[in-house]
Amino acid sequence: MRRLRLREAVFSTEMFGFLLFAFAAGFPPFDDATEVDLSLHMLQHVLIVFSGVLIAYPHIGRRLTRTNGDRLIPFLAFLGAASLVVFWHLPTPWDDAVINPGIHVLEHLSFLLVGMLAGSWLLLLSDSGKIGALMSAFFGHMGYAVALISPWGVQVYALYSLQDQVVLGWILLLTGPVLVVGVAYVIARNPEWLGGFSGPRHGTGARRQTFLNRVELPRWVAPLCTFALAAAFVGYFSLTAYALGTAPPMGGTGPTVYIVETPVSWQYTPQQINVVIGVNSTVTWVSHSISYDTVTDRGGSFDSGIIAPGGTYTHTFMKPGVYSYYCVYHPWMTGTVTVRSGP
Repeated sequence: MRRLRLREAVFSTEMFGFLLFAFAAGFPPFDDATEVDLSLHMLQHVLIVFSGVLIAYPHIGRRLTRTNGDRLIPFLAFLGAASLVVFWHLPTPWDDAVINPGIHVLEHLSFLLVGMLAGSWLLLLSDSGKIGALMSAFFGHMGYAVALISPWGVQVYALYSLQDQVVLGWILLLTGPVLVVGVAYVIARNPEWLGGFSGPRHGTGARRQTFLNRVELPRWVAPLCTFALAAAFVGYFSLTAYALGTAPPMGGTGPTVYIVETPVSWQYTPQQINVVIGVNSTVTWVSHSISYDTVTDRGGSFDSGIIAPGGTYTHTFMKPGVYSYYCVYHPWMTGTVTVRSGP
């Protein structure tokens, strides 16, 4: 019976981890918001890392902490995790992940890997290595916050405003004391890390036991969180399917551009259209997407605002020219309208 309950708890924890990753990386309202809000983008990274810990720790992490293990592998895992975190927070990779869907997916998978390493091999770091990892995370966190606050007015990320950058910097700076308390708590729960372990030693495995092994949460926490995320997915996609299925057919003599989202395509269709003023210069955009989108002119002459799944936007062109537009939430979605004054 005890083993059955343990398996149920592990399954609930892992299921919550997978759903949390799906939510952080692919739940349309949240993922869309991260594209335009720097602080939410950072929160997305934290949630993905945490989901990786939830996925890896119940099976891999608990088993590893009961073995002696190899000291080289945890060290290499730490270097790999730290390198991934630093790399994806550099300006160029960060901006590339916003404007390129393929890089966007790779970024999410990288942070998932960081979380899985944190929930498995990083637990086998030596005592000094664990303290070093925690302190590296703290000083990296604070240094990154100072760089974003940037009193010299340097815009680190080109796709986000300087104001958004400063807001995130202050959020990170103000959460620094929380990290200090967290590090102190972890070390207090593991005093042997400081070399003060006394009493009989039971081998390297016992010495590497982490406080995570001793944490006991109420059994209902993981199932409740899992149910809440599942309900959010079911509710959102049910409403989206209803909106797409009941969208009214489009009429009129002007061209129609569809916002299409499939597993392999996320784009305006067609991307390029030609219209003539007074003939067919009223263009309608129709959303066949499962997420929120916009039709935003790069020159500022028109902006649809948020287009919900199944929604439409209509604009009549009155001046000749070439109008390039894009989606604010998905910058890789682009289109062009060429407007002529006569046949």
